[in-house]
Amino acid sequence: MWNDPRMIWSVATVGILLMLATVWLLRRGRRRRPRAAALCVILSVGLHVLLLWVVPLVTRPAGGRPRASGTEPTPLAEISLSDIRTEPLADQSTAAAEAAAEPQTPAAPPLPLLAAADPASAPTPAPEAATAIMDLTPETIEAAPADAAEVPIDAGLDALLDQLLVAQAAAEFTPASDEPGTIEQTSAAQPAAANESAEEDQATTAVVAASASPMVPARVASARVAGQQPDAFSQRSGDARHAALRRHGGDQQTEAAVEAALRWLAYTQREDGSWDPLASGGGRERAPLGERRAGAGSRATTAITGLALLSMLGRGNTHLEGPYATNVHAGLSYLIRNQAPNGSLEGNATPLARTYCHGMATLALCEAAAMTQDPQAIAAARAAIAYTERQQHPTTGGWRYRRGETGDTSQLGWQALALHTAGRASIPLQPRTLPLVQDFLRSVRAGDHGGLARYRPGQPASRTMTAEAMAIRLLLSEAVPAAQLEEAERSMLEQLPGDGPANYYYWYYASLALRQRGGPGWETWNSHLKQELLRTQQPDGSWSTDSVWGGYGGRVYTTALAALSLEVYYRHR
Repeated sequence: MWNDPRMIWSVATVGILLMLATVWLLRRGRRRRPRAAALCVILSVGLHVLLLWVVPLVTRPAGGRPRASGTEPTPLAEISLSDIRTEPLADQSTAAAEAAAEPQTPAAPPLPLLAAADPASAPTPAPEAATAIMDLTPETIEAAPADAAEVPIDAGLDALLDQLLVAQAAAEFTPASDEPGTIEQTSAAQPAAANESAEEDQATTAVVAASASPMVPARVASARVAGQQPDAFSQRSGDARHAALRRHGGDQQTEAAVEAALRWLAYTQREDGSWDPLASGGGRERAPLGERRAGAGSRATTAITGLALLSMLGRGNTHLEGPYATNVHAGLSYLIRNQAPNGSLEGNATPLARTYCHGMATLALCEAAAMTQDPQAIAAARAAIAYTERQQHPTTGGWRYRRGETGDTSQLGWQALALHTAGRASIPLQPRTLPLVQDFLRSVRAGDHGGLARYRPGQPASRTMTAEAMAIRLLLSEAVPAAQLEEAERSMLEQLPGDGPANYYYWYYASLALRQRGGPGWETWNSHLKQELLRTQQPDGSWSTDSVWGGYGGRVYTTALAALSLEVYYRHR
């Protein structure tokens, strides 16, 4: 309140009025007027003393007493895309003669600095192993540490809330049994809805063509990066990608489809580095599965930006190298600039989309951090992961729309993927985080052998949730019993791509799960997946929003998930 200039002007005005009233009272000269004048003088002096204390606060963004000289933290300067360094990188592994013979390439611009973090979630310094290959900033800028008294207060509040949630869960939450469940069948799209979707896609295409500020990728020279990508992502580029592509069932047609998709995504990227859900046909209510979701997706900018980045990262592009390095840099910069001080990447999303937005954007930051070991990406990813852990339910291990809700499998999948990738970036996790994830996955098991999964405990089994749960269990290196793997595989093979309306969300997780399992089941699934995705890709490289969830996510959502499904051959080892 006291650092508001309007309050200062109000106090000053009252003080002046009191002084004028004093002069007027003294000039009247009546008996009781001197007493009133003295009271006005006292009040006026008191207000002026108050002004002497309050005025210095106006110059401080957060109020409070001025710091001693020399202790003011250096402000974090925002770095724009135009701040491109032109000095060449020094190649330490190359002899001087060879370096002189080869032309040196300019370094990629640095990512923005992470905003000052919430005291309770302030990231710890990155380990020495995670060092930058190039100097990201002219000087090392460190935010001043928070007051020591603030940390235990916030930590205590978090601990108190966790205790309340534990008590509530103990009274209300009971794990579901592993009795056989009923697999939900996605209803066929109604003709009217299909026609409406086709008209929306045509309108979306016109909007993109008319209003997009394209960032078409240039074949830029790759920045020199010492060493190689971590083993988990080493198959995403070069000869390793081609070998993995052949080994797991991809071909030149799938690669051409991915390239066309990435070019379309690059063209529709906005100048600020984000992707616009509304411009690509998102935020439209079609009531999938018979439920309306209050405009979910209309403001899910960080979610579809994260998905678009993931599709580019999945093919070996980073903000340091690759034909889409400029696009990846712009997208990551957007996420970092718009990350909340507490680490959240929810942005301005609607309530039902916030957790999805944070999970998808966090996964993109974590992949970039793991692939490049860039300190700025690691710092932003660490803050996002800390927020993810604080949002996890302390007893059930799940996530949902708000902190304290027991969770659902759909939300858990994206958070678990981000947590798994954070480990690849050497970002430490709380000891109980992943065990709690596995506890939740056990609570939603269904089927004769426990290979199926429910959306929430106690509900019927869902084929999409079965695919998502099995993909996460395998990525987390869980020793899944053969009977459960076979039960999950049978369920997914009963609804192959091309059977019923398109469901890119289901196809993405089923591809991730079956590709890890391999064998005849994967070959059958992959054959149908390739046929359907190649058949339905639009001439411009995108995929239609005529799908189960395409109305919410828009064409960027469908295109990114389709591209990720076709990158499944080499995205993960």
